[in-house]
Amino acid sequence: MTDTIRLGDSGPAVRDLQQRLARLVDADLPIDSAFGERTRTAVRRFQQARGLAADGVVEPETWRALVEAGYALGDRLLWHTRRMLRGDDVLDLQHRLNQLGFDAGPEDGIFGPLTQSAVEEFQRNVGLDVDGVAGPELLEALRRLRRAHQTGGVAVRLRERESLRRLSARGIVGARILVDPAHGPDDPGHVGPSGVPESAITWDLGHRLAARLAARGAHVLLSRGPHTTPDQSARARLANEQGVDAVLSLAVNALDTPSACGSSCYYFGAPHFVSEGGQRLAELVQAAVVADGWLPDGRVHPMTWSLLRETRMPAVVIEPAFITNPDDEARLLAPAELDGLAGGLADAVTAFFESAPDAPLAAAAGTGPRAS
Repeated sequence: MTDTIRLGDSGPAVRDLQQRLARLVDADLPIDSAFGERTRTAVRRFQQARGLAADGVVEPETWRALVEAGYALGDRLLWHTRRMLRGDDVLDLQHRLNQLGFDAGPEDGIFGPLTQSAVEEFQRNVGLDVDGVAGPELLEALRRLRRAHQTGGVAVRLRERESLRRLSARGIVGARILVDPAHGPDDPGHVGPSGVPESAITWDLGHRLAARLAARGAHVLLSRGPHTTPDQSARARLANEQGVDAVLSLAVNALDTPSACGSSCYYFGAPHFVSEGGQRLAELVQAAVVADGWLPDGRVHPMTWSLLRETRMPAVVIEPAFITNPDDEARLLAPAELDGLAGGLADAVTAFFESAPDAPLAAAAGTGPRAS
């Protein structure tokens, strides 16, 4: 496909899109190779169901989700490879294993090392050859043992909570944090009324935040330089390779309506799984942004963006304002406003690392006077 398919486009790529949407969303969708309003409505329905921005535009994230949605458990053999297999079949496998108490890791639809270990442990327990491959015999055993009333995921939640307790015991000093200024020169993101690109704002805010976190004793990494534009998967891979403890991605929102305004924060969440650490960090970050006057409060939301889905630590994306709103854009360009926002974000990250994972958010946010 091309990089983006949108309203008004036509051709083979649109026909392929419509065929996928007809199988997944709207069985009566016309397959006419023309991206009209009905196709856009079907795209939005799909995006909303998959935890993606429901804008009706088919960019790489949406196309990836469409391809992965085409796999059902049993369609192919599943095993751990260097280029990890992805799809709804992997997601279903992870969910079934987690239901039975085998820790397959976050239910992200990616067949990684944790999923492989869970498959092998399941094979040992049911007397199958231990090869880490999810084939017909393993799937038949899973179906025999499945119980609809099981909620599962206990092992995953216990592991994540223990990790959060270790982080809170250690505190902000020495914590490894990836600050991610979204976009870059080759993909500048949204553009404000004055012509300023999103990438310039996130770069400025990212440097201010990194300086404040470093002043508190954290070890801070930036996900990109001023002249590079890694995509979401590359930034997630950097976080995993560097073994950071948390990821804070900085972005801004946009809408065709200039009056749209408000702040929101996002964390990883799928139909049967939520990153508890990501959700807690998102709630603390959102509370700090709202307290700094970035209103109205758009709250926190689970999403399946690659950056959130592929990282192996708590990760959030914060959008404090709409760059398409002239008043918001003016605030985003004011150094004093960015300083205040960076200070609030630093407070939230500090609270995340220095409060017990089960502490009330109001208590966790009470970190005292703001450090510069």
